[in-house]
Amino acid sequence: MQGWPSYDRAPPLSLPLPFLLASPCWLFIAGLCLMLVGPGPLDRFDPASLAAAHLLALGVLGNAMFGAALQILAVVAGVSFSRPRLLLHALFWPLQLGCGLLAAAFLNGFLPALLLPAAALLGWALLVFAGFGLHGIARSPARDATTRGMASALVALLAAAGLGIALAGTLGAAWPLPWKTLLDWHALWALGGWLLGLIMAVAATVVPMFQITPAYPARWMRHAAMIWPASLLASGLGWQLTASWLAWLPAWMAALAFAAMTWRLQRRSRRPGDCGRRFWQMAMAALALGLLAAWLVAADMLAAGWAALSGWLLLFGLGAGAVLGMFYKILPFLLWLDLQRKAPPGARPPATLALLPESAQRRCLFVFSACLAMGCALALGELPGTAAGVGTCALAALVAWDAGRAVWRHRACARNWRETQAAGVMP
Repeated sequence: MQGWPSYDRAPPLSLPLPFLLASPCWLFIAGLCLMLVGPGPLDRFDPASLAAAHLLALGVLGNAMFGAALQILAVVAGVSFSRPRLLLHALFWPLQLGCGLLAAAFLNGFLPALLLPAAALLGWALLVFAGFGLHGIARSPARDATTRGMASALVALLAAAGLGIALAGTLGAAWPLPWKTLLDWHALWALGGWLLGLIMAVAATVVPMFQITPAYPARWMRHAAMIWPASLLASGLGWQLTASWLAWLPAWMAALAFAAMTWRLQRRSRRPGDCGRRFWQMAMAALALGLLAAWLVAADMLAAGWAALSGWLLLFGLGAGAVLGMFYKILPFLLWLDLQRKAPPGARPPATLALLPESAQRRCLFVFSACLAMGCALALGELPGTAAGVGTCALAALVAWDAGRAVWRHRACARNWRETQAAGVMP
């Protein structure tokens, strides 16, 4: 059963907002890195490709997921934030500095002087965030699908962070560890366990709430938090032991079942004209196509170069698609909720669509669709990195502009209330 969010427990706006606003900034930097990619099919080990991928995963998706997860941990799981300012500084600055240093390390030939400090900063941010979330969930009485799914995703984040630290030590400090095995498991738990796991958990709340759809099937809600990580673990172990594409069947079947259920719910939405539906539908389509491409590569039916296409579909198509679909709903809602708390007697805050109109999301959907297509063409060597990078920078600038305008409207409303009260017009 899914619990109903309690917004009285929401943290102050100053905790999630910096993470959400940092996300488009890193998207712009990721676009700059894509401009450095050489001609031909995308090589997953190319320094510029590695930098762009990790900027997307940690800077763009990481910041957005941190901001959304902190809010959901409070309002759904009932996790309390006794010192939100301290938590913000403990997580935000190490994450930003670590992202920058890691990208610089990749662009400079895995330079240990950059790689090891990046691993330390990112390891701190990710491990502290996961530990805080798991500790809060353990103390919370909430046991709904979103809470259980978030706990599962946070455990996967711990695994992905630990494996990433081990990889950095292997490449930067010559630790005697099998880097290829570490890389496979790091990608599995980062993309599958953390990214898709958190999307599955959050979807149980945000899809019915924002898209006005029926709830996910009760059986899925009860067991998804166990089925998904167990499927990932079984597939990962099977691949390591047999190197057969059949080993991926458990994980692929579970992921495709989630995509099919989400797509079906989106089609039954009572807000068929809502643009957020299109983001989620594109994200689920990218998930299905990315899994298909990965399966065909594993079965030797496609060249290994197609693995880059699968990675782009999963990281950008699924990750950025779902995140942007939530970003344009969660950001104005958080701003509205903050104004609701600050409103003087008799005053009403502007509606969420007045803070961030639907037309802004439609523009973003159009640019995102173009960037997704250009990234696919880049991965297959059909488009130069410059074009895909420019498109990604344009998307980042658009999202930053929309977010900035929403924050400006929020502050203008709060400032108007303060001035009116100071003038004695409003109690």
